[in-house]
Amino acid sequence: MSKLTAGTFEGTAPGHNGDITVALTTDGERITDLKLVKEQETPHVGDNAFKWLPEAIVKNQSVGVDAVSGASFTSHGIINATKKALEAAGGKVEDWDKHVPKPLVAAKDQTADVVIAGGGLTGLASAAFAAEKGLKVIVIEKNDQVGGSFRYAAGAFATCGSSQAEDNQVDDLVAWVKELNRHGAKKEMNYDFLHYLEENSGKAFDDLCQITGLKGQKIQDAPYKVLTPGPGALITERLEAYIKDHGGLILPDTVITKVLTDGSHAAGIMAKNASGSFKITAKYVIIATGGASAGHRDWLEKETPSLANVHVFNEANPANTGDGYGILKEAGADFYGHEYYKNAFLDFGWPLRIYYANVPDYSKAILVNADAKRFTNEAPFFVLNLTTALYYEGSPRYYLIYDAKTMDQDFRKKLDSQQEDPKVVVHAQTSEELAKKLSIDPEALAQTFADYQKACETGQDEFGKDQAHLEKFDGSEGYYGLYVMPGCWGTIGGVKINQEFQVEKTDGSYFDNLYALGEMSTSELFSDFYIAGFSLANYFTEAKLLAEKLDK
Repeated sequence: MSKLTAGTFEGTAPGHNGDITVALTTDGERITDLKLVKEQETPHVGDNAFKWLPEAIVKNQSVGVDAVSGASFTSHGIINATKKALEAAGGKVEDWDKHVPKPLVAAKDQTADVVIAGGGLTGLASAAFAAEKGLKVIVIEKNDQVGGSFRYAAGAFATCGSSQAEDNQVDDLVAWVKELNRHGAKKEMNYDFLHYLEENSGKAFDDLCQITGLKGQKIQDAPYKVLTPGPGALITERLEAYIKDHGGLILPDTVITKVLTDGSHAAGIMAKNASGSFKITAKYVIIATGGASAGHRDWLEKETPSLANVHVFNEANPANTGDGYGILKEAGADFYGHEYYKNAFLDFGWPLRIYYANVPDYSKAILVNADAKRFTNEAPFFVLNLTTALYYEGSPRYYLIYDAKTMDQDFRKKLDSQQEDPKVVVHAQTSEELAKKLSIDPEALAQTFADYQKACETGQDEFGKDQAHLEKFDGSEGYYGLYVMPGCWGTIGGVKINQEFQVEKTDGSYFDNLYALGEMSTSELFSDFYIAGFSLANYFTEAKLLAEKLDK
């Protein structure tokens, strides 16, 4: 290995939300310490990377450690900052970059009351509530940390009947959902199922707060009330600790390979990890492995052919590859036969560091496709439905255009701090200059501007934008054009279940002790688009209701 200069040296590299700085200490021969100096990461999401990686680097005297799954941007930020610090200490990175394998998880046959495939919100909640009843629980998780997509979430629950804070009346909430679905839904959903889950969601939410030691608070009042006990990553940590404290076992870096059934009854599962294959025998089997947003775009394009040209930005866990679908299909389960992307907010170029907590208002901007034409209402009945419109439009590129003078000026300052890039943001004084920078038709964009100005003057917009959001472009200070992508938070679809959450077989009967929860089965809970706050509330309520039915 190359010699190092004794002392403490700092290194900085980009993380998820901004730069990460570490301080590396060396005695000239070895790395003796590695500390975090500065970071801007989302609280709790990257905590395992901050906890595990510096220790692993010092222990193994190498930056060749694997990234923490679910916190890859943070992990690479720590690793790359450490490389910079090594260089500052006079070292050659290649001399300190031997690969360090992950610790192996044992592969041995085991027995449990409940085995759960998937350690996201639904799997963890099922495990926690089952453990609370004294059941022996084993959770297998594909990643090396639990939480799944929930780890990135704001923790928003659309609940009814919670004692934690004022929330929704169930009949009013379901009526609002029905009204929303009158605005462009292409498929029906099961309102009775929704009502059943929502009327039990408040009690489930209160129980969540009790076992995690967190307090619920209201974070949204309209168009419906939303409560949260904290961000998804914090709730994940509390649920994980509760499960372990109550005798539950969590096996990371492990995948389900088969459900063991005799045709109508599940006897357990087969699982596999780097150590080998093994069997878990259990009285109850729960599949909660999430959707297929990262694994089967062909399924999604079959239902929505226009997606073939669209750049969809997947915000869900990259491990959501539809594993549970294949496992249940092999076991004889029946499926709804259609999959939709679970629409999120619009996504922006990565250098802008925009995520759910700092999404800009785009209700008064205009959205154009690669042909420089508007095609939808930028201020729809529900904000997330704008993303659904992009799915169906089918353009390879989309741009959000703001008037510089009338836009939010704090957001403008953020844009001005960026280097111009047509895949991020450009600024132009005229529509013609803007079109050239974005490589779209100047004449078509000029006509789009003219049509929009006329709509603002008359209050009549061909795409239905209301007068409150029709604001003429001033143009005196130019325009900003931002590259945007339709985001997704998972998928809608999955396996058929009944209201007992039992998996339906292709012959119409049900497995008596095989269940699918959460994003494994959502087709009846949504139409072809998602409604914010409903997935967490409904998935967690499913977990609570199922746990109440299980016994030793």
